Amino acid sequence: MSSTPNLINETNLSRSWARALLTVLDNSRSDLAPLTVSIADFDDGLPVEDARIRSALEKSLARSGKFSCDVSAMVIFPFKAWTRRGRPDITTFSEFYLNKYLPRLRALDCRNRRGTYFERMISFQGVRGKNGKLLSEPKNQLQHIIGLWPKDGSRPRPRQSALQVACFDPVRDHNGSSLSGFPCLQQVSFTYDNSGGLAVNAYYPTQYIFDRAYGNYLGLCHLGYFMASQFGLAMVRLNCFIGRPERGDITKSALAELRSMISDVLGSH
Repeated sequence: MSSTPNLINETNLSRSWARALLTVLDNSRSDLAPLTVSIADFDDGLPVEDARIRSALEKSLARSGKFSCDVSAMVIFPFKAWTRRGRPDITTFSEFYLNKYLPRLRALDCRNRRGTYFERMISFQGVRGKNGKLLSEPKNQLQHIIGLWPKDGSRPRPRQSALQVACFDPVRDHNGSSLSGFPCLQQVSFTYDNSGGLAVNAYYPTQYIFDRAYGNYLGLCHLGYFMASQFGLAMVRLNCFIGRPERGDITKSALAELRSMISDVLGSH
């Protein structure tokens, strides 16, 4: 049986994640109810957070041997690296990322051997023939989208349906593996309005709410901030659709502690 789809509409990233976790815990694993998380009311283009929720989650992630929220966000968009380098344009930053930053990530953790989401956004692999030779060059999808945007108003804005970025690559990812931690994010798209606002839309067939969701939302918000800066717009909303939300890997005792804290914070508002 499929139950009613769940919608979380919040103005705070931390509260959005907390409500997503409670929603998953309250639903039966047999339910096939999708989850949509929508976050708005950004502060100068960046998401508003609750320090109490973020701190409690980070401690629980560390005790469970999971990546921090910043690490999960970084593989979608390396916001701190971009900021430290003076917030360069997409061409300059892509060259730095592919030639210097990504090799370091792969050397530090073998789980990056299949790449990162940001790598696929800026260097989506071309199609290969039977001999393994590339039949087309890798595509910098973000650079292409930014290039569509009119800088001086001399031409119309691109159609909304053109602003799409693929992360799932059938050539590499349809491999028959029963378990694969990457890629969970299938695609991202961008939409804009007539008031100078930009929204990011993301699709996850499956998402582990405890392990990665907070960092996923944070990374997508950072990606939106970057793209908005290239367009001359303001990041105003993240919409994330999850076909199958999962609790993730956490012990019952840690989950009980985290749930109690979240309920107290949400109940205090």
